[in-house]
Amino acid sequence: MRIAIGCDHAGFPHKDTVVTALRHDGHEIVDFGTHSTEPVDYPDYARAVGTAVRQGNADAGVLICGSGAGVAIAANKLRGVRAALCHDPFTARQAREDDDANVLCLGARVIDAPHAVELTRIFVGARFSGAVRHERRLAKVREIEAVECGTLPLEGGDHTTMPKFAGEEAKAVDAALSRLEQVDAVRRVWGKDASLWTNEPRTQAAIRNRLGWLASPVAARQQIPELTAFANDVRGDGITDVVLLGMGGSSLAAEVLATTFGAAPGAPALAVLDTTDAATVRATRARLKLRQTLFLVSSKSGTTAEMLALYRFFREEMNREAEAPGTHFVAITDPGASLERLARESGFRRTFLNAPDIGGRFSALSSFGLVPGALLGVDLRRLIERAAAMADACGALVPASENAGVRLGATLAGLAEAGRDKITLVLSPAVRAFGGWLEQLLTESTGKDGTGFVVVNDEPLGPPDVYGNDRVFVAMTVGDDTRFDAPLTALARSRHPVVRIGLAHPYDLGGEFFRWEMATAAAGIALGINPFDEPNVAQAKEATQASLAKHRESGRLPEWPADTLDDVARVLGESRPGDYVALLAYLTPTAETTDALEKVRLVIRNRTRLATTVGYGPRYLHSTGQLHKGGPPTPILIVLTADDHEDLPIPGEAYGFSTLKAAQALGDLATLRAAHRRALWLPLGDRPVTSLERIAAALARLPA
Repeated sequence: MRIAIGCDHAGFPHKDTVVTALRHDGHEIVDFGTHSTEPVDYPDYARAVGTAVRQGNADAGVLICGSGAGVAIAANKLRGVRAALCHDPFTARQAREDDDANVLCLGARVIDAPHAVELTRIFVGARFSGAVRHERRLAKVREIEAVECGTLPLEGGDHTTMPKFAGEEAKAVDAALSRLEQVDAVRRVWGKDASLWTNEPRTQAAIRNRLGWLASPVAARQQIPELTAFANDVRGDGITDVVLLGMGGSSLAAEVLATTFGAAPGAPALAVLDTTDAATVRATRARLKLRQTLFLVSSKSGTTAEMLALYRFFREEMNREAEAPGTHFVAITDPGASLERLARESGFRRTFLNAPDIGGRFSALSSFGLVPGALLGVDLRRLIERAAAMADACGALVPASENAGVRLGATLAGLAEAGRDKITLVLSPAVRAFGGWLEQLLTESTGKDGTGFVVVNDEPLGPPDVYGNDRVFVAMTVGDDTRFDAPLTALARSRHPVVRIGLAHPYDLGGEFFRWEMATAAAGIALGINPFDEPNVAQAKEATQASLAKHRESGRLPEWPADTLDDVARVLGESRPGDYVALLAYLTPTAETTDALEKVRLVIRNRTRLATTVGYGPRYLHSTGQLHKGGPPTPILIVLTADDHEDLPIPGEAYGFSTLKAAQALGDLATLRAAHRRALWLPLGDRPVTSLERIAAALARLPA
């Protein structure tokens, strides 16, 4: 069994003894603390254990305080929790067999440790009898609970509107939901049953080590006091800027929080640096006062090439400016990762070790998102409460057809199987940044084995006639924002599926982080894929290293023949319904460049009715790169590069950032072509914005 255990300071002397005994018996333990006799408040631990049990993240719970009464009272305030205070064997057994209790409460000042172990073993070993009279009484308990506690775990309800389907789409969505119901997916996901996604034992073991996100809202509550104190210390030291060095899942949630909420009064500004573009790195350095800057070095593995290059550059710069340069760096990584050792040896101010069973793109509600959020002054308690409410709405006891996350995942999976695999995001400006995080979660999780979701982010809405029959629109609006109502209604009338998610406030993104993680897990089951790996991502990394090795030997990168605009026009002319176009821009991400890329994508969409995506390199390699290589064979990929005016050295390397960026572009191009993708390379010279505007104008003249 998986058993959640928690205690306050009075119960702490018994906890380790109970945990040791349960582990000896073969049980898996989820320990929510506390971990010392320093005074704490028992309701916090009752809530953590009770929530884990209610959501299905644990099969049973054990709570220990001084008398046992306090934790029992607190735990029984949670819907779905039946906590029993037991100080004798008869009560411990009967509470399970007759009353279906799921949390045992003990008093460390009432019984000794051996007695606590005995009662825990009795409680855990007993099972509900299921006798008719006991079922009848439990039904009445649940009726009282429903009346007194209400039935909607989400504040104000779940404001999600699913489209009405017909024909083949209706059959596909119903079939996907039916598959999830038949395999008891909701309960088994919470039970961390990896056989939902694969029958291969080694892969199952890897998946079980990627399901820690299920407990993130509960675990996050425990982190809030520590993170708040850390953020206050940073402010007290006069830090005005925080720069996060990281890629993909290590940076995208932080970017969502920084863009959505900004810095609270008195808090430092936070910027995410996830590029190898020399001009961007140089501009970041130029605007910073290093003695007032803190760098978050963020990487699950600790080996991310871009992160290490950025760290080396800014560490050398800081060495010139600060008396204690290491104190301006903080690491966020996994236990045992090379970054943990680097931080220790280099005198970092702090290292936050994340739960190792949380994958990068599922880590928004872990240290990778919460540490940056705390530094920004985000109200973490409010954010996490929204996440916890959504976890309840996705809980083990909520049927798939009513489950906020599973229902969404089944709907998108069914539509994809019916040919609508282009998930087109329509987001209120207040939560627009959420699209980048969601794009990575969905595409990297599902883009493999020849299938997957194509997420279309930041593509301006157009009239219905510019879209093919491969689209599904997901609109996420905040408050009374009605700006998209008319175009979305027009799309729905044209029989394009439109999913609407209404948020009361941007803090509801806490819940959306969790909902979409659950939806992704459910979609993986329905599609028959493993959403927790990224089998093709390493290919581009290896190709980049091969290009850099050639540069070390000869002083030059491998040469590839460039394509022309005529080649692009030809490939677009040969495109088929269901294809999509990805603009992969190894360019300096300025506002002017982004506007020019948008002109190109809109011309392509409006002339061809193909979905379009835009990604800056190398950032997209950690997001949509997996989809490009492992997903359906439908992309037309256009790699765009420019001539950098000046390189920027990377300390300790024989090449600079411009060479690294070029190697990444050519490495990805080689990988895409090896995968037999339609991949083109357009060098734009030293005036990329002008070149993009010319491309847009030329494509606009082509016949539709």
